[in-house]
Amino acid sequence: MMNPVLRRETITSLRGWKNYAVLTFYLFMMTLGAFIFFYSSAYESYRFTFDPQSVVYLYVVLGSIQMALIVLSVPALTAGSISGERERQTLDLLLVTKLSPFSIVIGKLLSSMAFVLLLIVSTLPVFSIVFYFGSVGIGSVLTLVCFTLTTAYMLGGISVFFSCIYKKTVVSIMLVYIFTGILCFGTLILVVLPMAVRGGNQVSNTVTLFKLIPNPGVAFFSLIDGQIGSNIIKDVFFEYTQPSKNSFIQWGAEHLWILHIIFQLVVGSVFIALAAGSINPVREHKQKNKRAKTNGKGKSEV
Repeated sequence: MMNPVLRRETITSLRGWKNYAVLTFYLFMMTLGAFIFFYSSAYESYRFTFDPQSVVYLYVVLGSIQMALIVLSVPALTAGSISGERERQTLDLLLVTKLSPFSIVIGKLLSSMAFVLLLIVSTLPVFSIVFYFGSVGIGSVLTLVCFTLTTAYMLGGISVFFSCIYKKTVVSIMLVYIFTGILCFGTLILVVLPMAVRGGNQVSNTVTLFKLIPNPGVAFFSLIDGQIGSNIIKDVFFEYTQPSKNSFIQWGAEHLWILHIIFQLVVGSVFIALAAGSINPVREHKQKNKRAKTNGKGKSEV
């Protein structure tokens, strides 16, 4: 049977205009990116013609725009899932039903994931331009879709957790964006700064690899490298660093996106479990009793 929270969230979201506005903006940005790419490619040509071999770069542009929009939209869609129930004073009504806290959290997360899937599916007609010129295959696009969904899963799990911890939706959204910024830019600083200070040859490939695994942007371009045959990530981060004799490290440097998918699934699952535990009424009742006993002992000692 369908999760009741998922069914309710799906029905209520389709009644409003916000999701349709987000969908329209999402498709507009993807279409605009494709138009700018075709126009700039033709404008650089002497005869204002288009080279079909450059369509592979259109795939990179569309994938990058889609990845950026998903990273920006998922926290905004999910961070208010539980805190919004608190603001509307309906969370207690959910907790007294037969649904477990885990079912409530999963229902909220799946409702956001369903909308993300709708966004991705709606962009397939734009990606079909790439199929028309035969630059990449359907397997590459499906792999990109799976990678995007796992990214949305991790960010959704983190967003639900912060939504369970904090009562205000604005606070939850800000913290999720800060956490995402640390994953995207903080890990890059941890990699680039030692290279700039000590030199690339003094930095180990092993240390660099484990610092880059949490980064969704680097993992995305690692996936692109494997699909179009480029070496962007390897040339930038592993070409001038100290090589490792470990075969796993060498494989991980070339397949960083696989390690990142495993990281996303583990981190997303951990945050979902923490979110379910944080809204468990039995746990909150035990904590209140423990505080009451502690305060009672303190007063009796006084």
